[in-house]
Amino acid sequence: MTGAAAGIGRAYAIGLARAGAAVAVADINEAGAKETAALIEADSGHAVPFAVDISDRASTLRLGDAVRDQLGNAHIVVNNAAIFHKLEKHPLLTVDIGYWRNVFSVNLDGALLVTQAFAPQLISNGWGRVIVQTSTAAYTGPGMYGATKLALLALIRGFAKELGGYGVTVNGIAPGATMTDAMLDTVPQERLGEILAAQVIKRHGSTDDLVGPLLFLCSDAAAWVTGQTLLVDGGATPRL
Repeated sequence: MTGAAAGIGRAYAIGLARAGAAVAVADINEAGAKETAALIEADSGHAVPFAVDISDRASTLRLGDAVRDQLGNAHIVVNNAAIFHKLEKHPLLTVDIGYWRNVFSVNLDGALLVTQAFAPQLISNGWGRVIVQTSTAAYTGPGMYGATKLALLALIRGFAKELGGYGVTVNGIAPGATMTDAMLDTVPQERLGEILAAQVIKRHGSTDDLVGPLLFLCSDAAAWVTGQTLLVDGGATPRL
């Protein structure tokens, strides 16, 4: 589980632990990862914190080895980490290519590298689940963030095709506006109001709304579901 130091990632980690998983709590924020792991342990679950830079191949390979050594082969890989909180909003016409590449290195390359690092373990199990956190911004959002999340949809489909023969499914979750600290700090209240007005279900989402879909996609109930991205947004995003 990457990006598990706070917000949706922390909720995912706690939800998986309550469902019986031993959770590798991975984040570039090592202190936050330790805090999440401590919360899980206090809740009678089992979790081990790990520091990782998902944009760095060597770091992701070390993570894969460390998880295997301390917890055994991984069965579920959740690619949740991304640059969102305090994301700089640059017009595409003027964005610095260095900053563009940095955002892509985390939001897109990170999911690639983490999945590559753990794929041998999933394949050797003959069973596995890969979940990629994308966003409704893949369908509606302009700029860098939307572009990275849109690219993840193709990554999900590609990995699903390559791993399906080994008993591994690959799916995405695309949350709408979910009321985390990062969301409240990053998105103006006016924009949150516009999103709420577009929803069929007239309330903002919480992290609890996302844990159920995650657990479904990780379970045997979703054994014949792969290459899909599940919109969890209160019905805000039209899709044909």
